[in-house]
Amino acid sequence: MLRFAMSGSLGGLAAQQLLLTSQAQALPQVTAGLASEMTTAANAFLNSLDAKARDKAAFVFSNSERFRWHWTTPDGFSRNGLPLNEMSATQKTLALSLLRAGSSKSGAKKALDIMALQTELKSDPEDYYVSIFGTPGGAAPWGWRFEGHHLSRQFTVVGEKVAVTPFFLGAWPTQTTAGARVMTREEDAARELIRSLEGSARETALFQAATLTSHVTGNDAKVRPPEPVGILYSELKDAQRSLVMELVGTYLEVLPDSLAKAGLERITAAGVDKIRFGWAGSIEPRQPHYYRLQGPTFLLEFDNSRNSGTHIHSVWRDYDQDFGYHLI
Repeated sequence: MLRFAMSGSLGGLAAQQLLLTSQAQALPQVTAGLASEMTTAANAFLNSLDAKARDKAAFVFSNSERFRWHWTTPDGFSRNGLPLNEMSATQKTLALSLLRAGSSKSGAKKALDIMALQTELKSDPEDYYVSIFGTPGGAAPWGWRFEGHHLSRQFTVVGEKVAVTPFFLGAWPTQTTAGARVMTREEDAARELIRSLEGSARETALFQAATLTSHVTGNDAKVRPPEPVGILYSELKDAQRSLVMELVGTYLEVLPDSLAKAGLERITAAGVDKIRFGWAGSIEPRQPHYYRLQGPTFLLEFDNSRNSGTHIHSVWRDYDQDFGYHLI
């Protein structure tokens, strides 16, 4: 169904709402907490697999594979886990239901839209891998990952607590041949912000004339705060502050509502006035550029340097909570 929806007569991204609706209907009604929902979805997926498929999909929690993640194509970085293109129709439904369990409705749609962009590159939109770490629902920590080109979502579960970072969202092309865009406000709101700054404020925010060409944290398993650059939130005008918070909200809203709310509360408690916005590269549309939002607890990096500013890489990191370090 995934392959048909992405390549059939409905066409690429236009088909995703239909697919998302079917997956949302397949997911059991939520009657417990998020961790319980993920446990139910993960076990349903695992129980649908035969021994050979389960050997691909399942890892012990302590396996270093849990920290081995990337955003490039599976050809550029070999993936472990079970890909959608090796699953039956039922197994695909259950795998996507697990993705839905770890996402808001809009977050699940964004993930599917990123996957659908593979058709623009003449690549397989089912070349995305599901990995389960540990025993879902057991007393010990467990986790899972859904990953492929330009999409990496990973989760660590300890009891009823869930960690969701790092997560990676990317898009190439940024606009399809039919004119559709996947990551609109992630790009546009930041450009509106840098272009609204004047004089010394812009000079402070624009920390480098040339784009960085890549996000600085790479696929490291643990990151430290980079050297602060850019302008402080406290030095911005009200409309500019609203754009900063829109960017924060646009990324957090891919998460289930409870986790998005907790994420915003964590950022607020650490002090929004301490957030810095920094930009490198051109401020014109469809030109190479990079920006970051950096706060006391988190780092958002957005790099659109490749293919003449039409190829997005973005990642959200939490210095203390990535991979559930704070839970284990």
